[in-house]
Amino acid sequence: MKDKEQIRTEIKSALAAMDPDQAAQASSDAASRLISEREFTDARSVMIFLPMPGEINALDIARAAWSAGKRVAVPKIRAPGLMDAVEIRSLDKDLAPGPMNILEPVDNEVLAAGDLDLIVAPALAYDRRGNRLGRGGGYYDRFISRHSGALVCGLAFDGQLLDDLPAEPHDQPVNMVATNVEFLRFARKREK
Repeated sequence: MKDKEQIRTEIKSALAAMDPDQAAQASSDAASRLISEREFTDARSVMIFLPMPGEINALDIARAAWSAGKRVAVPKIRAPGLMDAVEIRSLDKDLAPGPMNILEPVDNEVLAAGDLDLIVAPALAYDRRGNRLGRGGGYYDRFISRHSGALVCGLAFDGQLLDDLPAEPHDQPVNMVATNVEFLRFARKREK
């Protein structure tokens, strides 16, 4: 099995080579898959991520959540390695580049762990057992471990869904993954 850094390098290269129009359509298709599932429709609050360049776009999920009367949160870096879920009410205001040059809320209410029903987590790759491979900072692993009552859904392009990923004890799995091609559910425990 390839190591994490090898996989990260290969996936980043593939994402950078994606046609922007195809990426936009695939983002929309993956978001639509999640929005149609019971985990989304049953959630009262949803945390999405604000996409970095080359990352799948989760903004349609926020728009659908607001249309359905749900609360929407996005990550805000609190300290190195730590982030909070902060409620937003619009994608058009109150956002500014944060410490990692990713858009985040300027100010708003931090949602407590029990207030999040569904976390849409980014990653460079997921596997068919529910493991996720992030960018290596551990932000989402720590965040997910503190929000164990929330369901966690990976959102990815089909090429980011691999058969198997290396996983370590601190790596937090997801309950489901929505891609532009399929929707998968898992038991939320890491398989070795």
